[in-house]
Amino acid sequence: MPAFPQKFHSTVSHWQQTNRGPTSLWNHGRKTQLPTDKVVDYVIIGAGASGTSLAYHLSRAGGAAEGKSVVILDAKDVASGASGRNGGHVPTQTWRMFAPFMAPKEKGGAGLSADDVLDIIFFMQDNLDLVERLVQEEGIDADFKRTQRFEVLTTPEGVAENERLRKFYLDILARSTKHKGRSLDVEVIWDTAQAKKMSRVKNALAVNRAIAGSWHPHRGVTALMRRALESKHADVKFFSWAPVAGFTENADGTVSVDCGDRGIVTARKLIVATCAYTHHLMPELKNIYRLQAGLVVPPASFSGEQALNATYAVEQAAYLIQTPNAGFVFGPYEKVAVQSGLTTKQDMYNVEDDSVATAPYREWLSNFCRTAFAGWGEETPGEGLTTMWSGILCHSVDLIPMVGPVPGRTNTFMTAGYSGMGMAMIINITRGLANQLKTGEWDETVPRCFQLTEERLDKAKECLQPREYSVPKLDQARL
Repeated sequence: MPAFPQKFHSTVSHWQQTNRGPTSLWNHGRKTQLPTDKVVDYVIIGAGASGTSLAYHLSRAGGAAEGKSVVILDAKDVASGASGRNGGHVPTQTWRMFAPFMAPKEKGGAGLSADDVLDIIFFMQDNLDLVERLVQEEGIDADFKRTQRFEVLTTPEGVAENERLRKFYLDILARSTKHKGRSLDVEVIWDTAQAKKMSRVKNALAVNRAIAGSWHPHRGVTALMRRALESKHADVKFFSWAPVAGFTENADGTVSVDCGDRGIVTARKLIVATCAYTHHLMPELKNIYRLQAGLVVPPASFSGEQALNATYAVEQAAYLIQTPNAGFVFGPYEKVAVQSGLTTKQDMYNVEDDSVATAPYREWLSNFCRTAFAGWGEETPGEGLTTMWSGILCHSVDLIPMVGPVPGRTNTFMTAGYSGMGMAMIINITRGLANQLKTGEWDETVPRCFQLTEERLDKAKECLQPREYSVPKLDQARL
């Protein structure tokens, strides 16, 4: 069954609500005839952060698409999926990622080596630098801010695990030749009183203070699409409301993309960048889940000079940012949503209906800031929870992205499976993929473990049941 046309109306996120002006690209190319009368060089399916940033990278001077044609197709609009429904983070990660990434696959982890994890952590740092540079060079108005990230630890177990992983990271880094000279810009606030004062989180026990970014993702992705469309080096076209029913590989090596009533577009190379909706084109990749988020307008006690000066990742609670103008955007982690009774596994996994905003989530979102932050105070009419939405994410069986040529297919590439960490990596991943499309070789600045292999694709076919939603821990012996 095709994903589109939908039988429901999707919720509208804060980001989508607040990007409605003449530069927003809603309905762009919706009524325009698709280029069905010729073979184009590249077709990208999906106009979220992945497809849009890939089109941007391809269309730069010296890029793979210089002097060539690029067609971007989307079933709806720019950033209509997870890219326009996320938390607004452009995060980095700390040593805490060693636990899920090094835990064995059979225990829900990625089964990676310590060096692989260092590759990913530093790749995320590079992604933040890349996003910041693109925003500055392209003059993108998307509220980008390089700021602090507070990983707020709220349990004694979390504090102990943090110290164990920190020591492990320092030992591994000291022995790494590949990453010699690199380090994480992280300060640990062990003093509980200072952690509470700094974070303003009532039950904070310690804080990892790292570097991260935040932005308005819908405006950011839209701006990258505009820069691609305006390229003087490549012929880039975007067609919204052009849902793809499927694609067929031809004897001459081209790929024909079926857009139903809008026609068939044939490409020399096809890139599938549909993330959570990839399973409609490749059924073996149905590994999706639904989360919900909201916008809370804070009282004066958290406004103006009292506004938060960091993005947040609160243990056993939520991810959160404070936008420059509107308020707090946040939501519970996948594990928290299930353990707190906000949803069930059946209502979360393998569900792609993003039309819902449910009562349990509403209550949790309404109460979180009041109960979590010290000195929140009374909310007056117009403050508090004002907007809720849901979004569909895609995970991979081994927690890490699936990038590159699709095994067993001709001239077909993919980038998907970000497991909730997309904005920490996507812009840098598509930079590497664009280089691969030019050279025919894997870009070695991208972690090799992201490469889509036949083995990983076979494992994905086995992952048709919900994955474990508890975060795997790294055995002491493994350290």
